[in-house]
Amino acid sequence: MNEGRLTLDSVAAAAGVSRMTVSNAYNRPDQLSAATRAHVLKVAAELGYAGPDPAGRSLRRRRAGTVGVLLTEQLPYAFADAGLISFLHGVATELGDAGYALLLVPTEGNTEHALVRNAIVDGFIVATLAGRDPAVADVMARKLPIVTWGNLRLPGMPRVGVDNAKAAQDAGRHLVELGHQRFGVVTFGASRAPDPAIDDATAALDVPGTYLAMRQRISGFRRALVDAGISPDSVTVINASANSRGAGQRALTELLALSPTPTAVFAVTDVLALGALQGAISTGVDVPGALSIVGFDDIDDAARSTPPLTTVSQGLLGQGRLAARLVLDAVAGKSTAAPQVRCELVVRASTGPPRQ
Repeated sequence: MNEGRLTLDSVAAAAGVSRMTVSNAYNRPDQLSAATRAHVLKVAAELGYAGPDPAGRSLRRRRAGTVGVLLTEQLPYAFADAGLISFLHGVATELGDAGYALLLVPTEGNTEHALVRNAIVDGFIVATLAGRDPAVADVMARKLPIVTWGNLRLPGMPRVGVDNAKAAQDAGRHLVELGHQRFGVVTFGASRAPDPAIDDATAALDVPGTYLAMRQRISGFRRALVDAGISPDSVTVINASANSRGAGQRALTELLALSPTPTAVFAVTDVLALGALQGAISTGVDVPGALSIVGFDDIDDAARSTPPLTTVSQGLLGQGRLAARLVLDAVAGKSTAAPQVRCELVVRASTGPPRQ
């Protein structure tokens, strides 16, 4: 028999049971005896029937059992960026505990955003997109529960995010209090950052949240220096080619070539900071004796580096769990409000007073 023509009725006729019995065998096994269910499934397997169509079943139940995470980047990036991995780990953990699945939906390379429009999901987590990205309009048109992660704020939708500027200000204050006067900053994507004169709310409409967050971190770091009476001219900003360890290492080489050389470096991500740390070690620069390094994120490798990295911990795994919990609450019809996400400066052995 052609598998494409097989239905519940086909299996019911062959098994000598009702259509409802076949349906229960797949969807409500507790309604049947073990022997009856085994008989139905055996007949179905002999016929080549794989079970009810998942899409049709979702439509009937009005539940897909899946939450989509909308990403600015193409899919491979989701498995390469340590911070995003931590966030998605938290999302997947919370969804898994609730019996839900996770669907990654990229926006880049997505022709006419068909993946967004056709995704069979109960809700979306929109990660680091710009407000005017066409995919955001596609998501909102679905009229499903939405939670945003990053800088994007959508009317009536909860947002999970941190105060990047304030957290980076804490990192700058830490270095100032240690006695540093000459600073280097390592960032990435600066060519896509908005004009500093544009406020963050406006910038969030046109700039992906990742790049806006980097601008906020640099701004907060500079603010700490200004508050301490240190001129912003004492800061050299290096725009790395990517958010990677290799790029961070190359950025440090540029900083070490300056005269005078910075005594402290703030990297806007731990990945860049760990690359800078690797670059310092490979060139014989003592950390923290000759150079202090601070990162941002507190990924797992930050505590395992040599020396362990001082960094801003923003609880990415917890943010992922929170975002998933909020969207599940919305799917269940519960009122949702995102609590404030707090950051904490974790001081480890990569920072110390400048050598006199």
